[in-house]
Amino acid sequence: MIPRNYVKYVAPPLLFICMLLDAHINRIFTSVFTSHYLMNAHLMVLAILVMSEVVNRRFMIGTMLAIGILYDVYYVGVIGIYAVILPLIVILIYLFGQVIYQSLLTLFYSMIIFVTFFELGSSFLQLIFQLAHVNSQFFVTRFLGPTLALNIIMFVILIVPFRRVLVEQNYEKSRII
Repeated sequence: MIPRNYVKYVAPPLLFICMLLDAHINRIFTSVFTSHYLMNAHLMVLAILVMSEVVNRRFMIGTMLAIGILYDVYYVGVIGIYAVILPLIVILIYLFGQVIYQSLLTLFYSMIIFVTFFELGSSFLQLIFQLAHVNSQFFVTRFLGPTLALNIIMFVILIVPFRRVLVEQNYEKSRII
């Protein structure tokens, strides 16, 4: 529903709101499961996947660098972890987007791959900087698995509204012209 030339103005505030919503969703699920399972919502990764179809690559990399710095300041306190991971994810999304046709099925698998990359990359960087100690069995069974399950459910629920708002009108106009 948003015209293509306005998506780049809507993208930064929408991604920032997705970042904040991710934090609140994480808190809700952590309190529901009483810390036995940890889940991280990644609405921002879903929004990046959808926006990558209509927004310029350079603009998205810069936006994600800024949001990564805000993410670092807000959550970690050390600038550099998410400021590296988020632009890398954008670069990979655009790299694969040029090679692979983007359908709902490929977006679904891309979401799984990029959420896994996000969590593995951030955990790896936190291990390098000695900000966290990760038990691999706990990480896979009680964190990565539930995180992927939550994001799959969110993908199924939110992909159609995200695409309708950000992408589909733009395709209809390009078909007419």
